[in-house]
Amino acid sequence: MRAVLGLALTVGLSVTLAACGSSTSVAKHAKGKGARRALPTAIVPVSRGAEALGPLQSNGLFAVLAGNASAQGVFTYDLANHTEVDSFSVSNLATSVTELPSGVIAVGLAGNGVGAVDLYSGSGHQIASIPVADPVRALAVGGDGATIYVLMNSSGGRAVAVLDATTRLASTTIPVDSQTVAVAPSLHDHELYGLDATGSVSVYATSTGQRIGSFAVGHSGVDLVLSPNGTQLYVLKGRGGIRNVAVVDLATERDIAAVAAPAGSVSLQAGLSGHHLLELASIASAANVQELPVS
Repeated sequence: MRAVLGLALTVGLSVTLAACGSSTSVAKHAKGKGARRALPTAIVPVSRGAEALGPLQSNGLFAVLAGNASAQGVFTYDLANHTEVDSFSVSNLATSVTELPSGVIAVGLAGNGVGAVDLYSGSGHQIASIPVADPVRALAVGGDGATIYVLMNSSGGRAVAVLDATTRLASTTIPVDSQTVAVAPSLHDHELYGLDATGSVSVYATSTGQRIGSFAVGHSGVDLVLSPNGTQLYVLKGRGGIRNVAVVDLATERDIAAVAAPAGSVSLQAGLSGHHLLELASIASAANVQELPVS
């Protein structure tokens, strides 16, 4: 394991599960359905300063981007053993991380008016650095396992570059709402879901880049991810340190449940079976990733 210089030691974090409010704040909620509290089935301490969480891989590993203004790194953890298994340094401009099923790790960068997506092997060898038009805010992997959706802070608002990790070229750019904070593609990449900071989800057709619908999920959107079978959307939301996750049935675009999330949650991923969520909770003094039951 290669240590990342300048990063603080990993510290455990005891996080209180707290609801973000009842579901009556969302137009399509079922009445009276509050956030369900559940004890985590696993808690993995991760590096202090953690800011982004990559998807859980079939081998039970996941990546976390963590650091500070002087040093940034990608750390890989084993969910079952609750241990760090590897780490490597990345650019201090890093803002986001994701991982392809092939094991390639993508790191989004945000410079002064420009951006890039750096590709690494699992051991930290840099494979490529792909420039994009604007600073990168978030990344998401497509259902085909080779497409990376790059949410950018463009000069005119926000946009998503659709990047082919094989050819290392952007096939198209999709304009999205100016307050979009996270994106998630549908199972077969036909649609792209964009979460607004105000708690609205817009639906875009990836073939045309046009917005084809929208629905409300509550206030203060933070992050979102698709369920493994593509039928539900998990939406992390909340104000201050208080968080919960709305479970949205995509067939009806209705919120069917709410799950209390760790205080200070900043990033969300789905478990492999669809019965759990991984949530990155990060405060100034410590951080961890919690596995929580969702069904």
